[in-house]
Amino acid sequence: MTTMSTDVKARRKPRKYDILLLGATGYTGSLTAEHIVRHLPADLKWAIAGRSKSKLEVLARKLKDLEPERLQPEIEAISFDDGGQLDSVVKNSKVCISVVLYWRVGEAVVKSCVENGTDYIDVAGDIPLLHTFVEQYHDAAVNAGVALIHLCGVFTGPHDLLTWTIVRELARKTSRKTKEVILSVTELRLSPSGGTADSLMAESTYEPRAIEQARQPWVLSPVEGVPASDSTDFLGLRRDPVLGLLSASSFSAAENRALVHRTWGLLKGTNQEYGLRFQYNEYNKVSSTAAGVFSMLTTAFLNSITKFDTLKRIARLFLPTPGDGPDVEKERHSRVKFEAVAIAESADDGEAPRAYASFSYPSGGYFTTALFLAQGAASLLYTRNLESQVVGGCLTPAFLGDDLLDRIQAAGATFHVNLV
Repeated sequence: MTTMSTDVKARRKPRKYDILLLGATGYTGSLTAEHIVRHLPADLKWAIAGRSKSKLEVLARKLKDLEPERLQPEIEAISFDDGGQLDSVVKNSKVCISVVLYWRVGEAVVKSCVENGTDYIDVAGDIPLLHTFVEQYHDAAVNAGVALIHLCGVFTGPHDLLTWTIVRELARKTSRKTKEVILSVTELRLSPSGGTADSLMAESTYEPRAIEQARQPWVLSPVEGVPASDSTDFLGLRRDPVLGLLSASSFSAAENRALVHRTWGLLKGTNQEYGLRFQYNEYNKVSSTAAGVFSMLTTAFLNSITKFDTLKRIARLFLPTPGDGPDVEKERHSRVKFEAVAIAESADDGEAPRAYASFSYPSGGYFTTALFLAQGAASLLYTRNLESQVVGGCLTPAFLGDDLLDRIQAAGATFHVNLV
């Protein structure tokens, strides 16, 4: 699992770093660095990078204490406002993990990776910004043979990978395409880091037209899908015979739908296409009707905070600042679990077949993000076997396919898929 194919070796020149971790001193960045130290090969040549040399040195000492015998990361203190500095470190790296404040400097990093032939992975959850990336950099990344893997963290990575796997399982076992994937957020403790809070506040600064466009199901897809009717009742609830009672209150449902539908659009016309009328719907699992209604109201309130300046100012008094986040030890022992059901396209011979899949990880959301970022980067570095033989572009976690699945399971995640 740790050998790079001959053709990828041939097209890459030797570089100083195997992996560059940008934004390493932030809350998510430091957890990603810890995961790299604990789980990636000890001879990995890598660098931690950010604005503050002193913070990077503190992080480097912490990492050395964790695993003193492994090859330690180099320190790269850079100014993101200086394109020459950024290009200098990016062009010396094979893979870039970007955990920066995306709405401030994210586009500069993407542009540098495309221009310098460096594969890239992020957790940017800002749909208007991702739309800009797709519009401006997808074709250039394809031509450069650069993979830009977006939203590869806890709020989207498992969802996209579960969808890809469960659709494939249904096709293999029944020879049918998928009409719908229903995903349930079963266990996930929501405690924002400073970077996440900063990004959420930034999204409200877009023009109303951009915000409205971001809510459209196919905004990131290269092709338009078929609109479907709402499957919830007037309270926003839905009951599934496998997943149980669900509430349409998942905070990340809109961005996940956009990304999963991009996967659908990019795979359309290949031997992995999902189905002509495919749709993705995401919910929170709830214990009762009252809990479902409360969940809906809570999500509506959280969404409203970003729409009003007064509420935003009040919220900032209580939200963490960039670099901070929830208690690390509590996060370390807070399990994450997602479940999904795929429903086959309707047929005349009875009830449509279904497949079930689940993903779980014994540590919390930010540890799960670190898992996906580090193992996704390892997949690009050591294997780079992108699905449907694509060579690059603005891609999704699903394009890392079975190799990413194998890696996250080897690092402690649990994954199941079967017909029901």
